[in-house]
Amino acid sequence: MDWGAFETAWHDSGCRTLTALAEAHQGERLYAAAFHLFYMDGTEILSPALAANTEAAVNEVRPGGEDHRYSTRFIPPEWRWDVLDAASDAMSPWYHRLTEEYFAAAATEAETDAAIDALEAAHDAAMARVCKAMTTTARQGGIHGSLPPGFVVLILEGQRGDEEAGLIRQSVDPQVLPTVPELAENLRQLEET
Repeated sequence: MDWGAFETAWHDSGCRTLTALAEAHQGERLYAAAFHLFYMDGTEILSPALAANTEAAVNEVRPGGEDHRYSTRFIPPEWRWDVLDAASDAMSPWYHRLTEEYFAAAATEAETDAAIDALEAAHDAAMARVCKAMTTTARQGGIHGSLPPGFVVLILEGQRGDEEAGLIRQSVDPQVLPTVPELAENLRQLEET
């Protein structure tokens, strides 16, 4: 796999999708985009979902009458646009190639397990680089002028439990993290649990 071309394709597809979204909703303040819903089994890998949210769509939820609240700020399934199909659809041919390259030669269960491990590590690293590149492009005004200076793109894969904090750290440049205090606090809480 040409991971550089893969990353460029994701960057360009994601930026185009976010540009269209920002243009269609100019009165709203997008604060983040995130990749989530990563899926891979022993026979295929699918494109993760790209999600985006606005400040107005963040909800503070008080579950079951409890005294504490939690925020949907960094929970993509709760976001206004939890799946932006245009970005994922554009990447479908790349995921078909990944499936062929990594799983076609796996004949045994051990080979399939090794292919899954290798693909997951390579894909996570590539997606982290895509997030950093998209954040840089957004902060330089290359996506849309209405995006705030603290706009960030990251991996928020809550389904991977104890890996989530590591994926956030991998996908957000250490110099960017302090510029998004809510994210830094969310990360701190994840790492404490």
